[in-house]
Amino acid sequence: MVNAPDPRPETALPGTVLVLNEVFYSHEGRYYCDCDSHWWRFAGRLAEYSRDLTLYVPLAKTAPRGAAMAVSPGRMKIEGRFFYKRIEEYYVRIIGRRRRMHRQAARLFADADLVLLRVPSPDALPLARIAWRLGKPTVLFVGGDVVIGTAYAEARGLKAAVARWMARRIRQAELRIAARSLLVAVWGTGLLPQFSRVNPQTVVAASPHISVEEIWRRPDTAQGDTLTLVRVAGCLRTKGMEYLLQAVAALRHRGRRVRLEVIGAPDDPAYYQELCGLSRRLGLDDCVTWRGYVKFGPDLFDFYRAADIHVVSSISEGVPRCIAEGRAFGLPTVATRVGGIPSIVRDGADGLLVEPKNAEALAAAVERLIDDGDLRRRIIREGYRLAETETAEFQARRLATLMGKALRGEPLGRAATDLHILEG
Repeated sequence: MVNAPDPRPETALPGTVLVLNEVFYSHEGRYYCDCDSHWWRFAGRLAEYSRDLTLYVPLAKTAPRGAAMAVSPGRMKIEGRFFYKRIEEYYVRIIGRRRRMHRQAARLFADADLVLLRVPSPDALPLARIAWRLGKPTVLFVGGDVVIGTAYAEARGLKAAVARWMARRIRQAELRIAARSLLVAVWGTGLLPQFSRVNPQTVVAASPHISVEEIWRRPDTAQGDTLTLVRVAGCLRTKGMEYLLQAVAALRHRGRRVRLEVIGAPDDPAYYQELCGLSRRLGLDDCVTWRGYVKFGPDLFDFYRAADIHVVSSISEGVPRCIAEGRAFGLPTVATRVGGIPSIVRDGADGLLVEPKNAEALAAAVERLIDDGDLRRRIIREGYRLAETETAEFQARRLATLMGKALRGEPLGRAATDLHILEG
């Protein structure tokens, strides 16, 4: 039996635990998370619609490692379980910690009325079982596709076999949780068919890490003599950077005055050196700038504001957050038709899609955006409309509404299932 929520907004939720696998750090009375982790912002907004909300996360009681941002808990409480950063680390570190984690989760869930689980996560199923044993309803947030995610696509040899095994195991667990959940929210339409087959109460959501105040509006781009292309991604072979460099060379050969800003850490140093060599051979050293890692926030936003066209050249992807970020800063996007990208970009409506590993197609799509002002401005306008639905504020309000309806046994409505007709 779910306790009635406080009579504040109509969408108010009961006492809630949100289980994330985003890593957190606790140091000198403050909390931090990795700079690329933004679910805590969504959780903070969701807490505004909950009687109380506890964030249950892997927590290290130490100073943050690497680039990190301070977390403002607000109305949330933060509870830590044992620390792990990668899925394979979980399977090693769970040995000897399983019983303690289960006792801790049982204590948390016993005091809650609703348990939200975000996947991919290796511990989602055992934690869901604890919630079910206690009679607590669960809601599943599918924040990415574990099968097509970049980390698995990169693996080779024995590592590839282990990665495929883990991906299959985690996907099976996700579907088992979905089948018994009150509601399932999938990030992107690509996951909708799989999860709606096991649970008709499946809805489409969008990446919630942008905030309303971060949206920066402009009517058009590509107005200057020299146009700036931007690529925001870690330097990995799955990102298809060589095809982007070849596309820039082709554009320059045709007399297009373009330059490229690459934002992202050289995660694969050998690949980065290959790209630097290719840039030199193509004669691009004067128009390609490798910026390295840039922290999410004002510094990164400045690069989006200064750019004219956003290019995503990946040969393998999940659902890249940079697409939502680019839209929020008025950037028309050219992206490859891989992974989860077609589930969040409609060709000709809110971006242009091309086949992967095709430098000429990338160059042609960029030229099309440069030459066709009506198309470019239409994509910018539609991008802003979608950006508004991809904010932490919008998604928290919308999902709180849908969860409230599900708890009351009310129909969710057609807008719950289509990313492009989301209702506020």
